[in-house]
Amino acid sequence: MNLSNKHHYNNFNLLRLFAALQVVYIHSLEHLEITNSALLYLGEILRYFPGVPIFFMISGYLITMSYENNPTISDYIKNRILRIYPGLYVSFLISASILYVFNQFDHVSFNSIFMWTCAQLTFVQFYNPEFIRDFGVGVINGSLWTISVELAFYIVLPIVYIFLKKNFIKRFTILMLISLSFYFYIQNISTKTLLYEKLIGVSILPYLFYFLIGMYVFQFRSKVFKYIEDKFYIYFIIYIGIILLSTDNYLYFFLQQFGYALFVFSLVFSFKNFTYKFMGYNDFTYGIYIYHMLIINILVHLNYIGAVENILWVLLGSIVCGVLSYKLVEKPFLKLKKKSLYYEISK
Repeated sequence: MNLSNKHHYNNFNLLRLFAALQVVYIHSLEHLEITNSALLYLGEILRYFPGVPIFFMISGYLITMSYENNPTISDYIKNRILRIYPGLYVSFLISASILYVFNQFDHVSFNSIFMWTCAQLTFVQFYNPEFIRDFGVGVINGSLWTISVELAFYIVLPIVYIFLKKNFIKRFTILMLISLSFYFYIQNISTKTLLYEKLIGVSILPYLFYFLIGMYVFQFRSKVFKYIEDKFYIYFIIYIGIILLSTDNYLYFFLQQFGYALFVFSLVFSFKNFTYKFMGYNDFTYGIYIYHMLIINILVHLNYIGAVENILWVLLGSIVCGVLSYKLVEKPFLKLKKKSLYYEISK
């Protein structure tokens, strides 16, 4: 199999599906106040396989590929807009409709609604106005903070790309250490009460290292593939071993993240054609991710908490929303992309 064809035999979509469902499950446990011991134990296991880092690492790989495959920066920007905003805008309309049905816009000033709308439709999705804080969990769609980070990745990639052109390894190492430092700093702040601490926590700074890992794998794919391809079981065992070490220091944290990255990308390029046999060329991840908190919020607001079956309703509802979002909104717009990754990756 030549190198270019390796992109067509992968598990990107299946791994993103797992990442989205991991986030859905953990959020359901927390916000629906589930106390079932078996479900909580499963949640503790799944916390060692977090979904958000998977999204960021895979983005580092795929967005770098997209940037290199697009002949102009305008094509790159157009493709990124088509990937994110159609689904996001429909999700926003549904979010606003839910708030309207539950009378959350009553006695709210036009300026407050306008500012929230502008934030949600641009790149400040983590902004949460006061009038929403008595609905559900207090944030209508808190998971969207990662969209702001993802958009930041899109913006800084061309700059990072130019910066790393010369002395790649040296400059990559510097950027990686800086980003790891920010992440380690944020993780060790218990309260995050100061505004700058909150802003750093939802910015690109603590998560750039995940994106850089994906970028690195793509840049050196000709050398990396031979070490990770069809070696999932090896890196799975290594990662479990790292987890069992379980110590609390900077070096261990770096080792754990590096081990997780090897686990993720070895899974991407193992078990050829498994994703296609399981789910074809479909990718329901984005819809599942951007709608699950809307379902959870409705259940919490209606006081449907504590019952184990509520997790099942959230999972099923999120999957249905993901399928509908992909079929009716995302896929038609993805077809408009020039040199679309939808076709490059999926065919």
